[in-house]
This record gives sequence, C-alpha cells and structure tokens, in this order.
Amino acid sequence: MALAQAGLNYDDLRALDPVAVGIRIVEAAFDAKSDSTLADAEERDIVAEVVSWILEHPADRAPSPEEVVRKTIETTIAETALTEIAATLHDKGASFAERQSVEQQIRDVAAEYAAQADLTATGATEQEMATAIETGIRDIGTIFGVPS
Repeated sequence: MALAQAGLNYDDLRALDPVAVGIRIVEAAFDAKSDSTLADAEERDIVAEVVSWILEHPADRAPSPEEVVRKTIETTIAETALTEIAATLHDKGASFAERQSVEQQIRDVAAEYAAQADLTATGATEQEMATAIETGIRDIGTIFGVPS
C-alpha cells in the first residue's frame, strides 16, 4: 500500500514540523494499532528512537521525509536483529566487548541496508519499506548465524 493510500505524501509531510513527520511516517510503517503486546512495546521503542533522532537535528537542518523513512528502516532492522541475535550471543557466552562489537556491526549493516533501500522517488510505499526491513533482518540473521 502506498503512503498516499495511508493519507501520507511528501508534500503533506514537508508542511509538518520534523517530529510530526517522524510520527506520521513511523505510524504508517507500523500501521500503529496499540495493543500492549511485546511487539507493540518494541514498536514504541523504535518510534521513540526515530523521534529522538529527528529532535537531535538543528532546527534549520531538519531531516527530509525520505531521511526519516530511511532512519525508520534502519532502526527497525537494527532493533529487531539485535533482539533476535541477543539470545544467540548469550548462548555462545559472548563477552561484553564481543556483544558491543556485534551490536555496532549490526547497526552499521542496518544503516547500509536503509541507505540502499529501493524507494520510489515520489514517496516510499509501505511495501518498499517492508521489503527493505524484511531483507535486512533476514540477511543480518544469516550473517550472524541466527536460524530463520
């Protein structure tokens, strides 16, 4: 489903302040329906991280809607992969330094997947976002030895 079908388009988003842009895009990406499940809590954490990232930008250099979409993809891939890989690292008895190293590697790979995500120039579709996220999570799991 296109973001336009979710009531979002780049022109509308450009008229909003950066925090509102982040919230609208993340809500569209997650089709936000709060149900107090663990998955819902993870989604709220991702929203909080993306909005925090937006707020860290100087007011005169607010991120574009595309940058917010890519940050949402990156954060979702990283947080989901870290959740899945944490148990594997624990089972292998990884040291704190090893866990930190793997976390940084995962975040770096997630950022690269987000940067390379194939998005429509006139506005990313939810399918494009979902594909980028699913591919990133699957590939990172494979790289770090998490069974699918």
